[in-house]
Amino acid sequence: MATVVYLIRHSTPMNNKVNVSNTDSLQIENEKTPLSVKGEEKAKTLSLKDEMKNVDLVISSNYVRAISTAKYIAHQNDKDVIIMNEFNERKYGVDSWDEKPKNFDQNQITDKHLKMPNGESQVEVADRMNKGLIKVLNDNKGKKVVIVSHATAITFLLMKLGKYENDTIFFNDEKVIDKSFVWDASEIFKLTFKDNNLVKIENVR
Repeated sequence: MATVVYLIRHSTPMNNKVNVSNTDSLQIENEKTPLSVKGEEKAKTLSLKDEMKNVDLVISSNYVRAISTAKYIAHQNDKDVIIMNEFNERKYGVDSWDEKPKNFDQNQITDKHLKMPNGESQVEVADRMNKGLIKVLNDNKGKKVVIVSHATAITFLLMKLGKYENDTIFFNDEKVIDKSFVWDASEIFKLTFKDNNLVKIENVR
């Protein structure tokens, strides 16, 4: 029996940069950012999709916007949200956005070991995400699982699971993400496993 895992990017976050008196570190601020009103509405709409019915397990990163997205899917399936830090977003390792080097995000795609002193590299994020995924698979064979995570973290995991070439991620010679791909809030990737072996990746829209 196949195990199906839905990797979902959180819904639209609130713009918290208007809080000029905020004294939190950039990491804490990033973790605490909630969904916008539009994001809450999109998360609820997401939970009503046919793909989100009969879900056995709902997992989220520990970021507020991810948990807030997952709660709607959990509610529709009468489940709790399970928090797993393995699915957190990549840590930049800086105290303010001004400290982030120019073109860092793009350079981290091409240099998988690039990172800030207190941050994470592409390899570290992909390995962390994959470790969490393996644990989920081992504990939930034959089930339907939702994991709400983040765009960069999901991208790095897909690069590890597939092949990255010419700004395109392939799996079994099929394009998963190409140059024209634009992340949407609540983007969904459906991963199908047989005996814990990944056999298919689909972008469900």
